Amino acid sequence: MNRLLADQKDPIEIAVSQNKSQVLFRMKDVELVSQLIQGTFPNYRQLIPASYTTRAIISTPEFLRATKTSAIFARDGSGIVRLQITPDGGSAGKVSVSARSEQIGDNVGEIDAKVEGEAAKIAFNGKYLTDVLGVIHEGEIALETTTPSSPGVIRPLGADNYVHIIMPMFVQW
Repeated sequence: MNRLLADQKDPIEIAVSQNKSQVLFRMKDVELVSQLIQGTFPNYRQLIPASYTTRAIISTPEFLRATKTSAIFARDGSGIVRLQITPDGGSAGKVSVSARSEQIGDNVGEIDAKVEGEAAKIAFNGKYLTDVLGVIHEGEIALETTTPSSPGVIRPLGADNYVHIIMPMFVQW
């Protein structure tokens, strides 16, 4: 649908069938019908961790730039981008964004961050990380983690209407 909308300038007509089992999107030259999912939507709030042991406040553009660079190197290694969050005392700290490639080599980028809590290591799929950072328009994000095997939570600072959960990848450090 997203690809079809790229060239669409006219309004789109949306209709739902009487029994609410299908939806129709009518555009200038295309009609798209989709089956609606049956059942109850899961309670997604249960998936959002209620607490964290490490919280890093990071510049969104810097984090996105470092993640995109590492994602290039991560292509050969299952897309794995490793994050090491290190507090420097007080609220200062660093986030190291790294990836490995058998053919190209290693990439490590360091970003200044405000870190609360303890040091942490976590790995994510680089594509998922760049996807979320690419749609956040606020200048800073908060990355919250508990363990290397628990979901990471990304929240844009200054926007209470957006929370992104990203599942970690299991890696050898």
